[in-house]
Amino acid sequence: MTPLVLGLALAIGAPAPKKSDEPAPGKLEGEWVVETFEGPKDDTPPGTITMRIADGKISIKEAKREKAEDARYTTDATRKPATIDIRPERGPKEQTIQGIYEVKGDTLKLCFGRDGVDRPTEFKGDAARGIMFLTLKRVKPEK
Repeated sequence: MTPLVLGLALAIGAPAPKKSDEPAPGKLEGEWVVETFEGPKDDTPPGTITMRIADGKISIKEAKREKAEDARYTTDATRKPATIDIRPERGPKEQTIQGIYEVKGDTLKLCFGRDGVDRPTEFKGDAARGIMFLTLKRVKPEK
């Protein structure tokens, strides 16, 4: 038996990897809760905003709002820092919010400008320029 055939036979007979409800570390997809916020003044206390990110869509839920805000997004992880373009489903169709993000373990850093502000280049909020910086923690699935 050739090494290639032997390798294929072993691979086919190997058990499939176990699936987990828990997202892989370093992945943007999942459910997140805002821990810290820098930028334009906001009276929203930490822990009251959650984001569900999956299938090219972000759903943002605030405790003080009845309905979630939905947006489509695209990313470019090859850029440094990685970029994210967010297109809210409500509002002008051509509106794109430009941001940057970083995922390390169960922490997501997300920085973006509001109202047509250029893409930020660093993870830092700036109220005067309308740049928001959020630190989020991944919500672990209940077992």
